[in-house]
Amino acid sequence: MSFASDVAKFAKLTGASIDETGRAIVLELFGSVIKDTPVDTGHARGNWQTSIGSPASGEIGRLGEQAALAEVSQQAAAFGAGKVIYLANNLPYIYRLEFLGWSNQSPDGMVRKNVARIQSIVKKAVSENKV
Repeated sequence: MSFASDVAKFAKLTGASIDETGRAIVLELFGSVIKDTPVDTGHARGNWQTSIGSPASGEIGRLGEQAALAEVSQQAAAFGAGKVIYLANNLPYIYRLEFLGWSNQSPDGMVRKNVARIQSIVKKAVSENKV
């Protein structure tokens, strides 16, 4: 048996687990970023946009985390091997919230602190999905 056929066989046998693991990572990472976004009016939390293939552009008018989290779930369900999924927030002040300590609620940002946890997020998802 060739290496290519071994890889193909592995991919076929574990495809669902790999996709499920990817989805679990996306749900945990993106959800944590959204929930860690400081709240004043709710616009910053609501403006997180999840998309597959290319990052979202522009601002949207939604407030609060519920619609943003629902969008993460919806896009994660369509996410799988070979696809790229994005989380974007195009508010003009999101940089200040992330890097300049503009909010006492989240002085260490939202993205950086959750990306720093990525190894534990991946380890948990791999264990739960038996990859």
